Formats: sequence, C-alpha cells, structure tokens
Amino acid sequence: MGIVVTRITGKEEKGHDKNTESSSNHIAHLWNAINNLPPTERPFEVPVSSRWVTVRVFVSSTFDDFHSEREVLVKQVFPELREWCEAHSMCLVECDLRWGIPKDTPSGNIFATCLGELDRCHQDTFGKPLMVVLLGERAGWIPQAAEVPQEIVEQYNWINGVSVTGTEILHGAYRNFNPNAAFCLRDPSFLSQLLLQDLPRYQDKGHHALFIQSLKEQVCHRFPKEQILKYNCQVLGTDCTAGIEKVRLGIYDEFSSWILQFLKTRILQTFSEHINTREEQLSWQQTELAQHQLFLQQKHQFFLGRELELQNILDFLYMDPASAPNPSTNKNSSTALYWIISQPGMGKSSLLAACIDKILQSPNNNVFYHFVGCCPSSVQLSNLVRRLCCYLLPNGPELEDVLLKLKDCWRNEEIKEILEQALQSTVRLANSNSYLLIDAVNQLSHPSDVSDLLSWLSTAGFLPQHCKCIISCIPTATVHSDPPPYCLYLDLLPMDTAQDLAIMYLSRYSKTLSSEQLNQLLQKSSSANPLWLSLACEELRVFGVFEMITKKIIGFPDSLQGLLESIIQRLVQEDQSNHVKKLLCLLHCCQEGVAERDLQGAMSLLNGGAEIPTMHWASFRRTLNSLLRVGRDYRGRDTLNFFHGSVVQAVEQCLLSPDNSRGQYLLSLADYYDHKCTDDAIVVYHLPRLLQEARLNGRLVEFLRKDPRARSIQAHTRAQYLKALRCFHVCRNGFPRSAAMICGTCTFKIGAFGQLFPNKQSCVLCGTHVAIMGKEAFLCPQHNRTGRSECLVCKLPIIGVPPPSPAILCHMCGFSETCISLNI
Repeated sequence: MGIVVTRITGKEEKGHDKNTESSSNHIAHLWNAINNLPPTERPFEVPVSSRWVTVRVFVSSTFDDFHSEREVLVKQVFPELREWCEAHSMCLVECDLRWGIPKDTPSGNIFATCLGELDRCHQDTFGKPLMVVLLGERAGWIPQAAEVPQEIVEQYNWINGVSVTGTEILHGAYRNFNPNAAFCLRDPSFLSQLLLQDLPRYQDKGHHALFIQSLKEQVCHRFPKEQILKYNCQVLGTDCTAGIEKVRLGIYDEFSSWILQFLKTRILQTFSEHINTREEQLSWQQTELAQHQLFLQQKHQFFLGRELELQNILDFLYMDPASAPNPSTNKNSSTALYWIISQPGMGKSSLLAACIDKILQSPNNNVFYHFVGCCPSSVQLSNLVRRLCCYLLPNGPELEDVLLKLKDCWRNEEIKEILEQALQSTVRLANSNSYLLIDAVNQLSHPSDVSDLLSWLSTAGFLPQHCKCIISCIPTATVHSDPPPYCLYLDLLPMDTAQDLAIMYLSRYSKTLSSEQLNQLLQKSSSANPLWLSLACEELRVFGVFEMITKKIIGFPDSLQGLLESIIQRLVQEDQSNHVKKLLCLLHCCQEGVAERDLQGAMSLLNGGAEIPTMHWASFRRTLNSLLRVGRDYRGRDTLNFFHGSVVQAVEQCLLSPDNSRGQYLLSLADYYDHKCTDDAIVVYHLPRLLQEARLNGRLVEFLRKDPRARSIQAHTRAQYLKALRCFHVCRNGFPRSAAMICGTCTFKIGAFGQLFPNKQSCVLCGTHVAIMGKEAFLCPQHNRTGRSECLVCKLPIIGVPPPSPAILCHMCGFSETCISLNI
C-alpha cells in the first residue's frame, strides 16, 4: 500500500513541481482522464468449493496520520471479525501494510507489492475486493512519471499525478464501482488541537491538499452513503509505548462498530452460497467435529519444514500390517501404534494436522482425528471415546445404547470394554485402511486417563487388523520404560526451515523483514522452536512502528516462557481498565476452558457486581486473542481457553505468583456459579472443584450435602471430593476407634448426607443408598473425645429410645478404613 512509503522510502513529500495557480486546472484535467477510462475488468477464478474459504480485507491510507485508526483496526475490529469469520468456516486475512516493505525498495517494487496485494483480495472476492479506505488531509506520495515502471502504467492504467493511495482506491474500488469498499473520511476539526510541529504529519498544503480534497469529493459523488463514514476524533496526547513519539488520537466507538458491521454485511453477501451451506442445524457429533476441523485448519496453515517427518509417518500408515516388523522386544506391544514425542511448542499439532490433510486427500481412507484441548469437552476421555464410537458405529439403537452406557461410566475399565467392543464389532474398519489420530494425549484432564489410554492403544490386538493409530504427547506422558515400537522424536527446526517459517508467517499478512532483521530474529536460540517463532512473528505483525522493529526483535526474550510473559506484561500494561489481568487470572482458574458468559459474570463480581458493557468486554477479551482459543461447547455456547499449556504457566508466573492472589479469583468464580448461574448442570460441574481449590472445605461439604443441585452429582465424584477431606487416622481392627452412630430420631429422616434416602440406609460420606453389604463407620479418638456416642446428624447424645442405628459406608467410601470425620 502507499501508506508504507512514508517511513520506508522517504518519498512521501515528493510531488510534481507545479505552480499553485495551475494546480486546480491540473487536478480537473486529472479527473477527466480518470473518469474517461473504462471500468476495471480483471479476470478472477471462482474459488474451488471447500470447507473453508479465505476472506482478505485490504486497508488503504497514508501512514503517519492514521496510526491510531490502524491500531483500532488491528487490535479491535479484525480480531472480532476473524472470530466471526471462523464461526462461518472462513479464514480472515487482513492486508495492512503499516510496515513490511524493506528499506530502500525501488519505487516500482513498492507499486507492485501494494497493487499485487490488492489483486489477491480481488481474486478471493469474485472481483470485488473488500477494502477499508481511510482518508484525511494528506495525499501521500505522488510519484513522478520516471519513478513508475512502464509495466505498472500499462497493467494498472496508472495516471501521472495520482498518489499511491489514490492508485489503490482507483484500482480497487473507484473504476469498478466496488460495493465492498468502505470509505472512512476523518473530520479535520481535530487539527486545531495539534501542536505546530505535529501539523505537517496530518495536513498537506498546496497541490497535495487540492488533490486529497478532490479525491474525497469524487468518492462522495460516486459511492452511496451506505459506503461512507464521516467520523470525528480528538487529540489525547502523545503515545510513546512503541519507543517513538506519536500523536495519540481518541477514536470513537462509532468508527470500529461501523466498519465491523459493514464488513460483516458485505462478507455475508459476497460469500452467501458458502455461508448458507453451513447454517444447517448441527447435531452433537457435528458440533464437536466442527471444533476439531477449525483447530485442524488453524494448525495446518502454518505447517512447514517437517516434510521428512511427515513422510515417515505416512510410510508407517501405508505399510502392510502383515509385513510390518515389530522393532520392540516386547511382543505384547502394538505394531499399529505410532508415537510423536517432543517438548511443548515443537509443532506436534501442526505435523499431525498436515498428516490428516494428506490422508483426507484420498477418498478411500477412513480417518478419525481428535485434538485434545481444542475445546473444553475434548480433554475428557469419555468425550474422546464418545466421538470415536459415533464414528465407528452407524446411527441406530446400537449407537444409542453405547452412548447411554458411556454417560453412566465412571471407571476407565468400563470405558475400555465399551471402546474395545466397538472397535472389534464395527464394519467400518473391517475391509479398508482406517486411521485414528489423537493429538496431545498428555492434556487429558486426569493423569489416570492419560496412562490408561496409552496402555490400551499400546496393547497388541486392541486395534483391529486394518486400523493404525498416531498419537502425540510430551515425553513425561510416556508410561513405558522401553521405547515405543514406532516413535518419532521431534527436534528443533533447522535454521533454513525456521527462516522459511518466519517469512511465510509474515508474508501471509503482506509483511517482510529486511535480511538484517531476519538474521537478528533467527540468532535467538529459541527461534528453532516453532511456537516461539510464531509468537514472535505475531508480536511483530501487530507492532505498528516500523522504525522500532529492529529494537523490538532485539528485545525478545530468548525462551518460550520468557516471550509469553513479555507478551502478557505488554497486554496488561496497555490495558487501562485492569480487565485484561482479571480475565487471564480467571481463565487460569478454569482447567478445561469455560463458557464466555460465565467468565463475564465472574468478572462482574470482581468489579463489585457492576455489569460489564458488552462492547467493553468484547474489546479487552479480543485484546487477548493471540493467547486464547475460542470454541463452543455441546450447547453451542462460546467458550474460552488458553491456546497452549505454556500460557497457563506464564500467567501463573507473571500474574499470580508475585502476590499469591489466585484465591480471590477462585472465590469470584465460585460465588458466580453458586449464586448467579442458572444452569444447574454447569454449577455442579464447576463449583465443587472451585471450592476445593480455594480450600473452602466447609462450604464444599455444605454444597454437597445440603444443596438440591448437588443431588445430580454421581456418587463416585462426590466420594472423591469428600475423600480429600477425610481424617487420615486409621480405624481398622486393632486400632483405637468407636462406632459412629445415628440416633433413633434421625434414623428415619432423609437427606442428611446429600441424597434423598433414609439416613440409616445412606453412606454417611457420599450419601449413596446402601441396601446391603454396607461397612460400619468409625471415629478415631481425636473425633470422639467425650467417650460417649453422639448422633452424626443432630450432634446430640445417643439415648436408648428410640434405638439408634450404626452409621454405614458404601463400598467406595468403605474401602479406606479411616476415620469418617471431615476436616472442615
């Protein structure tokens, strides 16, 4: 775009040496020539129908005078628009060249780069590129005829006397009456608030001033009012956060909301056929699959440099099972399982995504994939098995029966039996090659789930004959002392691959580092870590001051944890409301992600109960877009989670460890679920864990035993929470103990221990109904100091009439022969 050349080429003040007197006549002649040209007719290819389409938005303006507006676009408008696009299976790419053309680039190359990017937008939007045009009181660089190559003149019908920004507008919008172009005209009244030394950055004089005025007049005359926004702003002072002084303008919310609504409307019309095919009502299985498809697309788009590793995996998958040797000395190890192991951030997910994409290219392959952590439900072993069973079994009574059994399962052995039966009985895997790919097994919610799943898959014969499985995990997740039969350990990226990845990442957003800047970036030892490199490139992408790019690169911490902490600190410092810190800390307390509306409710409680305006919430939540993963739960509610486990550690180290403040955020979430949340299923899922982590033991027991909502909690879950509070003193035979009793009055009452059963038939810990084979409950001497029996329910002394009943335990709670008193 023409906007970059101000700071990069030093040529923005160039122009034709015209006398002021003839400027008006010259400009009139200029527009006559422009308006006599035929409309732009550039060919485009109809995009191939696919699950995802690319949406490009081109931003055109001069540079220095629209720094504030571009910050609003990059940090507010585009993050929200990207999220909206992804919900419709569209990938947003904004073409914002605030920087990105190397220093001393020839004029012809500048033209070619700017207009070439506009052509890409033209191609992806059926010949009507999506544009955001910002116009103020500066024309920008008007090159001389000798500076523009002849091929540019011929290819784009360039007219002598038109600025680079003007050429973008003519080529992308003016000549073809583009309905997808948004024109934002800034009111010049703010100029009176500027210091004299700042005024030249915002206002041209002479011929340049006449040209920009004529350009705005022609736009207003040619396009309908629905495509034009006239907005105001005010001077707020000086912004030095980027290391260089810039005037900070206050941009009203009208600017961002109007552009956002305009682009959404035009995208809906431009891509209506694609969107309409995605709007059908989705089943539970389809909703879950959509989350994994989104994650697959996000990870695959930046896959690069692991071609050898990818080929090794494909060779394993396509190898004949009958001829496959078993490289392991353990004959019980499965030869159908392939492990991808590496430290965090090394690109396991991207490699697996590339592998899935390759397999899907063959229509004869059966493929099931599961990305643990891509949405809140994905970290549950039961969810993985449910999805796999839905894939294996046809819709019908058999599948319904399996899903019903899985819903009531709480022991992994039962889940294993169901899965093994589905794998062996399915017709889908019987006569064709089938592949199961599971990413980030180590992120399953319980350590036992990780070890159990790996054990099942590693056992010879667990998978059917024609089925192979690829899993990825970190080294600590492996439970075998011997190396797995087939295993790939991912190393750091080679230097040339890291360089290609950095170039590809930035070029996607039309940005290019100089060779010196690129070398400085790659000199960081952590640049060989794909996650570190992509985070660093993203930091550069949103950084708006070209002059300070080199300094920014030099200042990057040379470790993944350090870089994440610096990003978090920057985001917190830039947030004047202190909401960003609160949101990060609240999200840290939610182990598996959480519904966005629940976070918003907990945030309101932290702020004294005042409701947070939707626009403010959206603004600071999207400020954190680079650290978050947005998904949906099975009920269709938007959810938030950290995009990578390393972010959890960085937030803890950076925001929670210094003042040990995690308790207040746990309490805020607990109070929200206890008193504000109206969804009982969500309450019983989150509240007990929050109370347990906040060490609010009395409140936890009160909820489990007295709150009607807690009755839906399964017995084994209740038992696990109470087990952690149970007195540790042993009360088996031969140890000092006394029988726990329930008085005759309380014996036939119900609900004392949480469930609606007679107290004498209820487990005195978890409340489960115990009809037969109950175990007698005992108290240690410390909790029966009086030497006389007291009723566990009413705490009154036991008397003979009516006769008391012994307190009993279910088989789960009775397995541990310790005192039944709870430490609250």
